[in-house]
Amino acid sequence: MNHHIRQRNSMIWIGLLIVLITACATPEPEPSPSPTPDSQLWADDFSVSQKDWALFDTDEVAAYVQQGELYLEDRGKGIAVYAPLVGQMYEDVDVTVQTRHVQGSVDNWMGVICRLQDESNYYLFAISADGHYLIQKVEDDVVLPIAGPQASDVINVGKAKNQLSVRCEGDAFSLRVNKILLVMRTDEGARASGQVALFADAVDSGGTVVVAFDNFVLSEP
Repeated sequence: MNHHIRQRNSMIWIGLLIVLITACATPEPEPSPSPTPDSQLWADDFSVSQKDWALFDTDEVAAYVQQGELYLEDRGKGIAVYAPLVGQMYEDVDVTVQTRHVQGSVDNWMGVICRLQDESNYYLFAISADGHYLIQKVEDDVVLPIAGPQASDVINVGKAKNQLSVRCEGDAFSLRVNKILLVMRTDEGARASGQVALFADAVDSGGTVVVAFDNFVLSEP
């Protein structure tokens, strides 16, 4: 997975955002309720290493469970890293997870993927350790920005923890950080289903980053 956006600001981003937001932006809604226990599909505090997540260790990237967290490492080879729930396909999901920047560049992305079909088709919801967020769709290797990248003081910067809440429901997509709704958009061409995954990337070519995740909860919206 190496086709994500690697720059905060560019004329390409601005042009695509104007087209996409004009087509699919919706008013900011009231925050929806948090998932209830009855709607919960999966929860993981990563207290033990298990086979439910794709875990691996290569020269380029790594995903492993250590001391009660799931770690993702981008080792500076220009490839983003993601770890999906193995063998699970979902359509409408509400994902909450805690994330923190461990080491490496603060110019990074860390977050959640929904409706992952393969490395060329998915939705990404991410924040950075320097206080930005985005939502983007990747379709047949083409990156389509849905929201951002945009700075927000809601995001705790540096190595502080942040709670992400991501909703993929029908053609509606939203991102909350630390329980505050940052953005909601729609995509009329939304794909039906796919895997859920955790994601990390060092933005700069040759840069490295280590990100940790904890308290993962997957629910029905």
